[in-house]
Amino acid sequence: MLTDTSPSARATRAGRHPPTAARELAVFATAYLTYFGVRAVTEGAPWRAFANAAAVFRFENGLGIDWEGAVQGTVVRSRFLVDAANAVYIYGHWPVLIAAGVLLYRYRRPSYYRLRNVCLITGLVGLVIFALFPVAPPRLTDMPVIDTVTRDSEGYRQLLPPALVNQYAAMPSFHAGWNLLVGIVLFGATGHRVVRAFAIAMPVAMAFAVVATANHFVIDVVVGAAIVLIAFAGERLIEARRRPRRLAGDDAHDQGDEHGGRRPAVRRRAPCRQRPAPAAGGHRPRPPARRG
Repeated sequence: MLTDTSPSARATRAGRHPPTAARELAVFATAYLTYFGVRAVTEGAPWRAFANAAAVFRFENGLGIDWEGAVQGTVVRSRFLVDAANAVYIYGHWPVLIAAGVLLYRYRRPSYYRLRNVCLITGLVGLVIFALFPVAPPRLTDMPVIDTVTRDSEGYRQLLPPALVNQYAAMPSFHAGWNLLVGIVLFGATGHRVVRAFAIAMPVAMAFAVVATANHFVIDVVVGAAIVLIAFAGERLIEARRRPRRLAGDDAHDQGDEHGGRRPAVRRRAPCRQRPAPAAGGHRPRPPARRG
């Protein structure tokens, strides 16, 4: 389904390049430790997060997109919808992101690097926003909404207690943004219909779930998606600029021998009609004898 048979993938599997799994884990571990540093900054000033949340709601109200109450009002009427929204929010983010990363790393290495690079770039942008503009989620404000995850799925809050997460990092929503990114990368990495259907449905479901569970404002979803799309477009532009240079480097490499030197030019024998005539005074072939 995601088997990569490209020459670069075969070379990687053959051991031509050293394994980089440990390096990738180190990169994400460093990013997560950085996240903890920003969390400490925002947790120290909760009043700013609540003031910014009120400003976000007023901004949404001015645009007419303050749909948080209406979305959740529709969901809480059905136990099935509540459980579905909670399940998407809990199991549709990190599990999906990690699983997609592992599969892409194994079978679609270029797509994996695309996913990784955009995640790191947008994560850095998000950390700056979290530090400068912390926003409390609707579930922590005095809005008439319910924290459905805490009410109906207590295990999740115990698995990720407030000491391990940034309570005031609602803006932007990377639950929605990174799921959109996973969907885009997966859709482009395979032609399998089931995987592509999942790549389309999962980001839509997550965008709905983060609002329905009162974990994000509508504008958080919009900003998260916008940051991801801009970063993804930038990553593809960089890839396009690197490709001609990479191809030129491959051509130069192909002209070298197995020891790294340049291969001598191979002289091909010209057709008989194109061979030069022998010099004057040189040996000429004897013309065929006449019969008769």
